Amino acid sequence: MNEETKKLWGGRFDSPTSSIMERIGESISFDFRLYKQDIRGSVAHCKNLEKIGVLTEREKNAIISGLEQIEKEIEENKLPFKLSLEDIHMHIEARLTELIGDTGKKLHTARSRNDQVAQDVRLYLQDGIKEINAKIFLLLESFYEKAISSINIVMPGYTHLQVAQPIRVSHYLLSHFWAIQRDFDQFEFTLSINNRLVLGSGALAGVNYPTDREFLAKELGLSSITENSIDSVSQRDHILNFLFACSQLMTHLSRICEEIIIFSSIEYSFLSLPDSLTTGSSIMPQKKNPDIAELIRGKSARVTSNLMHMFGLLKGLPLSYNRDLQEDKIPLFDSLDQTLISIEGVTAMVREMKFNPENMQNSLAKGFATATDLADYLVSEKEIPFREAHELTGRLVSICVLNGWTLFTVPESNRREITEHFTGDSYDRAISLPLSTDKKNVFGGTNLQRQEEQLKLAQDLLERYKKKI
Repeated sequence: MNEETKKLWGGRFDSPTSSIMERIGESISFDFRLYKQDIRGSVAHCKNLEKIGVLTEREKNAIISGLEQIEKEIEENKLPFKLSLEDIHMHIEARLTELIGDTGKKLHTARSRNDQVAQDVRLYLQDGIKEINAKIFLLLESFYEKAISSINIVMPGYTHLQVAQPIRVSHYLLSHFWAIQRDFDQFEFTLSINNRLVLGSGALAGVNYPTDREFLAKELGLSSITENSIDSVSQRDHILNFLFACSQLMTHLSRICEEIIIFSSIEYSFLSLPDSLTTGSSIMPQKKNPDIAELIRGKSARVTSNLMHMFGLLKGLPLSYNRDLQEDKIPLFDSLDQTLISIEGVTAMVREMKFNPENMQNSLAKGFATATDLADYLVSEKEIPFREAHELTGRLVSICVLNGWTLFTVPESNRREITEHFTGDSYDRAISLPLSTDKKNVFGGTNLQRQEEQLKLAQDLLERYKKKI
């Protein structure tokens, strides 16, 4: 084999690698994204090799200088990628040897690609999670600010996609705020369990050198060290946790998008998006489509599928390392990309959406949203048992439906036929939309003071999160 086709691992092989082996075995087409983390890990490993006497200080400095040059070359697209070199790790090592000679060949001492790649991915996840949570913070801010500005708008709350009870728009928006807040915490948890050193595990059994793993952890800013070298190179819990966090967040975002799609339709017209966040139709000139919301809803399926991809990849693997694990990076990279752009898209829609209070009021009236309040009025003020009150109110709603009335337009004479209690000012107060929201005076409810209380909690949370990102 000539030097051009010779593998870094090819000492025991007499013939060159076949084309299909190279094409099916390469990962440089996607793992090039790990170059920063690979170089960062290699610099720390290089310092450890000098510390334990494998490298001289001069050799260490030459390697670090070479790695810095390689990083610059990759960022400037000056390092060509070749299938024959398989992955980003071998590209960097091969280029280092070209730059500094045989000293570059010493870098892989006391390290396997197994622990090298496992560490690179953990470092990559650290960077990715920090980027995700910075964007989640902006989304939380958007929900918070929109909730403040819409606290006095009343809208229908739904169960079964049927009008249920009146709620303040701020209450609706904050319901999404708290769900997304838990996603922030989920990523923080994922970051904490990912913050571990695996270097020193070697191929699976550890390494034949006195590697100072405490030193390596400190160099890489990691909080702990893995306890078992087999576990270190063979498990992918850190990726599963990341993909789960992405899937949970994307599920929340998809539900938000579904509501934006519904609420911006002509039939609802509760909100509108600006022209800049919508598209038209190639054939129907009147169309204004919420494509961002639809695309994010579609991307959520893609991300949750990536989680299933990873479970399927792992479920039958014997310990320790198997080449199947090369495929773990594809769902990881894709989920990171789709999650980042989806957060950005939802943030833009939340910031720019405009509410239409009049249409919300009409829907509340047509949906008999204060029917429960009317039944509760009979219970609390007229001492009628709830089941009887429920029956009387249901009969009134039935009459309204048959005649095209609402609780606000049904004639008093028809109300009196059901019960004399459905008359006068007490009836009007019982079905009032604003009064309905303020009756829910429980912690977490839609009452005005409770909304202000909830906004204060959200503000305090944002102040804490701001210190983390």
